[in-house]
Amino acid sequence: SSEFPCAPLLVVCCTMHRRGGGSAAGEGAERLTVQNGIHEDAELTQEPSPAAAAGPWARRISAVQGAVTAKRHLLDALWLSELGCELGFSLGINAVNIGFFLGRRILQLAAGLRSLANDWSCLTVVASLALIGALLGGLALWGLFVLASLGQAAQFLLSAAHPLCWPAAGALLLVGLCALTLLPSEAPYFKVLRFLEETLWFADAVTWASLTCSRKTTHVSLRAAGEALGVLGHVSIGTALRVVRDSATGALLSPSMVAYIGVVASMFSEYCGHTAEEVRLPELSTAVAALARLQAVAGRAPKGRSRPLEDVDGGTDVRRFVWFALGMHGHAGLKFLGAIDYGSVGSDLEALAYCASITPADVLLSEWRGQLHIPGYALAVDRASNSVVLAIRGSLWPQDWVTDFDCRPRPFELDGQRGFAHSGMLTAAENLSAALAPVVGSLLRSAPYRDLRLVLTGHSLGAGVAALLAALWSGPHSPLGADVEARLSCVAYGMPAVVSPHLGHGLRSRVTAVVCAHDFVPRFSLCSSMRFRDAALRLWRRPGAAATLLEAHQTTDREGSGAEESARVAARELEVLMEGEAGDGLVEGALCPLGRVLWAPPTGCGGGVVEVEEPGKFFSDLPLGSTKDIFEPHLPQNYAARFGGGAGPVPAAAP
Repeated sequence: SSEFPCAPLLVVCCTMHRRGGGSAAGEGAERLTVQNGIHEDAELTQEPSPAAAAGPWARRISAVQGAVTAKRHLLDALWLSELGCELGFSLGINAVNIGFFLGRRILQLAAGLRSLANDWSCLTVVASLALIGALLGGLALWGLFVLASLGQAAQFLLSAAHPLCWPAAGALLLVGLCALTLLPSEAPYFKVLRFLEETLWFADAVTWASLTCSRKTTHVSLRAAGEALGVLGHVSIGTALRVVRDSATGALLSPSMVAYIGVVASMFSEYCGHTAEEVRLPELSTAVAALARLQAVAGRAPKGRSRPLEDVDGGTDVRRFVWFALGMHGHAGLKFLGAIDYGSVGSDLEALAYCASITPADVLLSEWRGQLHIPGYALAVDRASNSVVLAIRGSLWPQDWVTDFDCRPRPFELDGQRGFAHSGMLTAAENLSAALAPVVGSLLRSAPYRDLRLVLTGHSLGAGVAALLAALWSGPHSPLGADVEARLSCVAYGMPAVVSPHLGHGLRSRVTAVVCAHDFVPRFSLCSSMRFRDAALRLWRRPGAAATLLEAHQTTDREGSGAEESARVAARELEVLMEGEAGDGLVEGALCPLGRVLWAPPTGCGGGVVEVEEPGKFFSDLPLGSTKDIFEPHLPQNYAARFGGGAGPVPAAAP
């Protein structure tokens, strides 16, 4: 009963059911009492006979004890199954990784023999490879002798060829590979090797991901089944389901990740909770289409004169450091995006060096994977710009997206002014500052780097974290020290909305944010999303207003007359919808990119950049339009093509 508290109750219920319990007559004739775990009939005055004791009562108690024993055996079986699956998957994943690793290294060795042939004389290479091949053949022969006692296959191979044939075959094989290195570097042989190496890498990645997913699924299933079986009979079905859910979640995600996912989910629930329940999707889509049309007619370009990037202060830095921001996305991500060719590089370190036109030895410190609120980063020396560059990676892994969407406005103070900052990115900047400030400060005070600048850069998430990190490292209390702080600057591409508008002005001379066309990310914040939601609902509450606006502005556009007047009318109507009749649009917690903002018009609308005078107003609302208009400009290769000037692997974009 201590292992299964419900057992006595189960016995009583079964007995009452069998004896017709539940009726008044049955209760009077066969009332049961339970005392000290012993069940007795109240009307029985004599002890039951041994035959009667071995009857229904014994069978029922034996059944309950059997169920308890079976439950214990099932729990043990589940535990052993979980242990065995974990061991089997671990061995399988490691074996697959080792196999793919050896295969890639063999292909890299075969492709690298050409550089060896260029450095050494042909005779030296042939003699060295022949000696190495003979040694490998000898090792193979020794292995066959060892295995001959274990199987018939090894004995057959030993009897089929003379022992001296094995070293000779190894020598001839490597000499043949040496002859292939004399082919031109563009020969199909080298292209095939590069293609096979890339294929092996992706096969390795897909196999590892599949096995890891299967491992997690099996682990979670067995763990949840064990938890459910452990509480079954003690709690309600709803409580058991919650235990299973918590167990599965804990096996898949860390507690901090679960907490922040809950925060993001609560924000989304609050955002959708303010939407009227009676709103229908067709009506709401018409209102959104009308808002998009008003934006297009009113124009989305900032006021100001467009200037060539070369004539802008810091334009050279904008062209140079975009390649560091691009290279931080890793070799697999860049190949997937089409930014670099397959076969060009084989690791994240090589990808950064390839894009930034530096050597791998110039990368002093790197962390590619990152974790929650700590994106990947690399610290490298750029001799072309006389700088030490801290490049921070954009969104690539699931934890990065959690950081992105943790966009609650968090109180933030900069240069004595109080405002708000993007919660997730500010946390990431604080974590990086605690980890890197001592290292970067001591490095830039050392002799080889004492005269170099410190430049922070990144794209998207990396841009926002780099800008906030520059804010944390600026000022008289900089953790870098006054001498290093004076050499600090930041160039960020596709920076999200990270600080209150009035906080960004103080760092205009130090932080440059570059925005391409109608990029969605710099305009996205919790406040801008709520402004858009409220504007769509205001328009929906005016019956027929959305259709009227669409027709009015489409007619003006078709006639082509009064374009300026139409733009003014559309801008005024859009402002009323966004701010409300009483001007009660949300302003507290509104965020925008930090520092000086350079905006480039869409491709085909002319080159040059415009310095945005009022970033808080220009980036206050979400852009509406097609995916090509608002999401495609945010891709890192588009920033490199637009601002890199063709100096890297991505061709320059047309003006």
